[in-house]
Amino acid sequence: MDVERYDTVGAAGCAVRQCLRAALLLACILAGCGGTGRFVPPPPFPDDREDIPEPSVREYHITADLFDKQFTEQIEQTFDFSRQARNLFGKRKEAFNVDAFDEVPNSSWFTNRNARRRMTIEEIARGPDVTGGPDPSTPWVITRAKSEGVTPGFHIKDGNGNRYLIKFDPRGYSELVTGAEVISTKIFYAAGYHVPGNYIVYFDPAILRLGEDVKFTDEKGRKRLMTNGDLKSILDSLEILPDGRIRALASKYIPGIPKGPFKYHGVRKDDPNDIVPHQHRRELRGLRVIAAWLNHVDTKSGNSFDSYVTVGDKSYLRHYLIDFGSTLGSAAHGPMKPKTGHENQVDPHEILLNIITLGLYVRSYEKMEGVRYPSVGLYESELFDPGGFKFSVPNPAFESCTALDGFWGAKIVMSFTDEQLETAVAQGLYSDPEAAHYILRVLKERRDKTGRHWFSKVNPLDRFELVESVDGGQRICFVDLAVDGGLESAAQTRYRYDLRIGGRLVVEGREVRTGTCIELPDRAEQKDLVRKVSDDTQEGEQWEIRIQTRRTSKGRWSRWIKVFLSVGEETGGFGLLGIDRQH
Repeated sequence: MDVERYDTVGAAGCAVRQCLRAALLLACILAGCGGTGRFVPPPPFPDDREDIPEPSVREYHITADLFDKQFTEQIEQTFDFSRQARNLFGKRKEAFNVDAFDEVPNSSWFTNRNARRRMTIEEIARGPDVTGGPDPSTPWVITRAKSEGVTPGFHIKDGNGNRYLIKFDPRGYSELVTGAEVISTKIFYAAGYHVPGNYIVYFDPAILRLGEDVKFTDEKGRKRLMTNGDLKSILDSLEILPDGRIRALASKYIPGIPKGPFKYHGVRKDDPNDIVPHQHRRELRGLRVIAAWLNHVDTKSGNSFDSYVTVGDKSYLRHYLIDFGSTLGSAAHGPMKPKTGHENQVDPHEILLNIITLGLYVRSYEKMEGVRYPSVGLYESELFDPGGFKFSVPNPAFESCTALDGFWGAKIVMSFTDEQLETAVAQGLYSDPEAAHYILRVLKERRDKTGRHWFSKVNPLDRFELVESVDGGQRICFVDLAVDGGLESAAQTRYRYDLRIGGRLVVEGREVRTGTCIELPDRAEQKDLVRKVSDDTQEGEQWEIRIQTRRTSKGRWSRWIKVFLSVGEETGGFGLLGIDRQH
């Protein structure tokens, strides 16, 4: 469908729908901002998978994008005094698209997976894969190719009619890029993001066939038709296995109609579903934490992808993360550099430090041990700083990340068990078991560092639910994510809570006796507590439980988390309304 040919009635309806969505978004943002102290659950967030007219293709210019990120946007932020004031006083804007329990609803951007329901080992291994990869027993017809950039690549169609982008490891570093890309694909998918199906394949180069009028960009950047001589030159530059086959990565074409990359700030004007500025989407802010864990430093817009898909009777834009060749220890053309994660490509702070010290200051990463395994590259955990990790270029969404966004991302990171990570690493098909074991160890160590850092910013209690007691009463139960993830000891952890009715304190500093459940008062106790507050207190007032956590090793009580409850006037039964975390 061509947006220019979209009829005026349809366009008007689309505009009205967008206005309604914007109004609902504003209600969501303002829901908890009243001055009464009463918790007001936000309305259900609008689904962004509604039918829309086909958007135009967004062009991407890497040089302009990098200049904007490194210079233009940094200057704009410097002179955004309200933003600077919020940052100074720790009052950054929180993400707009969260529900009453501080979670992100499923959308065209994100699907709750492992952190919501732990995936099986089989699901982790499969990830987004649907075809099993290109069939190496059939000819592969090359439809497009390149030799420019850090590594050559082909676009092919296999004998089953499926299309893939074929990428290769750099010479001398077999398994480096292909292994990193597949492992990261499995993890990003399980985390909840939309990603392409990526497969490691071994093929005989004899199955390659040059299609008709194949467009080709050579090493000098010239665009022309590809010849069999060009194909031979590319194949000669690759590593050939002893059996004559070549190892490669096959990335399946993303379904739908390509519409270019998305940006990490603003909204896409030709998408009526896109009403949340991208820098205020939690799944993009929290991506900072997951990307740092996986060393995914290249998070520019060029490594994203919008596709116009049709699901049932609705067509809309789905947003993908793509190209994970620069993750873990791989920089696509070879191993990561030691400064990866410690400096931006252009880092004014480091430049100034060099000038002041006349280049004599030695950074910790400059003393780092070199590459231990060529198939792994440079991926380490000792110097990894989850809070101070730097990406190649500044990312507007990452720069807006708050403690709550970081906690959300860390919940996802900590949701991966050792066995799940071992399964993801196994999909990298490393020929050296020690290399695979090394990657697994670093992933686990960086995971735990991530959890410790971000869980220290808030009280890491989560997954609140009402449970019926044996005597017919109710309890509110929760999970301590730090204990659940093995970062803290349950035996050395204590919880205490206050209880308020209508904002007035009725129970103070009561410790939870056993486990992670709080017994709620029955109907008779509720009436006594209501009378205790005031004779004119009305039944049906909102109840609030403030919970704190203390680790014996730390000796102090944590920040609180508020849990808001409603009470049925007739039955006295409790209902969960939402939560609020102190940060």
